[in-house]
Amino acid sequence: MITAQRKTGLIFFPAYDWEISPSHPERQERLLYTQDQVLEEGVLDIEGITEFKAGIATEKDVLRAHFCVPDVESRVTPSHMVSAGGCIEAARLVLEKTTDNAFALVRPPGHHAMRVVHGARGFCNINIEAVMIEWVRKNYPHIKRVAVVDTDCHHGDGTQDVYWNDPNVLYISLHQDGR
Repeated sequence: MITAQRKTGLIFFPAYDWEISPSHPERQERLLYTQDQVLEEGVLDIEGITEFKAGIATEKDVLRAHFCVPDVESRVTPSHMVSAGGCIEAARLVLEKTTDNAFALVRPPGHHAMRVVHGARGFCNINIEAVMIEWVRKNYPHIKRVAVVDTDCHHGDGTQDVYWNDPNVLYISLHQDGR
C-alpha cells in the first residue's frame, strides 16, 4: 500500500447548478473530469489522502473581503458560498492540524473579483481566496502574513486589487501575458 508522506485533504465542489454555458470551459465538467481522474488513478486510496466536504461561507465571511453593491445576496449564488466555504475548509483543516496540506478543487472561481463587487468579473462574483484569507485572519489572529501563489493562466487581478495595499499579503500571479 502507498502512503502519502504528508497528510493531504482534497475538497471537491464542481457546482452542478452554475456555468457560463454548456460549451464554455468554465463549466461543471471541468472539475468532474478532475475528480474522475483522481478516483480512476486511485489517489484517494493512498493512505494519508482524504476527501473532505466543503463548508458554506457566510455573509459575514464575504463582507470581510468585499463591499458588495447593493448587497451580498444580490451578488452571489449558493454555489459561490459553497466554493468559498471549500477554501475556508481547506484552511481550517491545515490550521487545526487535521491535514498537513489541503487542496480545494472548487468552482465557481474567484480571483477576478475585486474589493468592490457589483457583478461578475471573469466569471468571479466573489473572491473565494480573499474570503478564505479574511476568515483565517479573524479566526487565527496570530497568523500575521499570508502568501498567495496564483497559477491560473489569467492574471488574478481581483486578488491583486484586494491586497494591493496590504503589506502582510504577498500575492504572486503566474499567468500568460495575453499575446
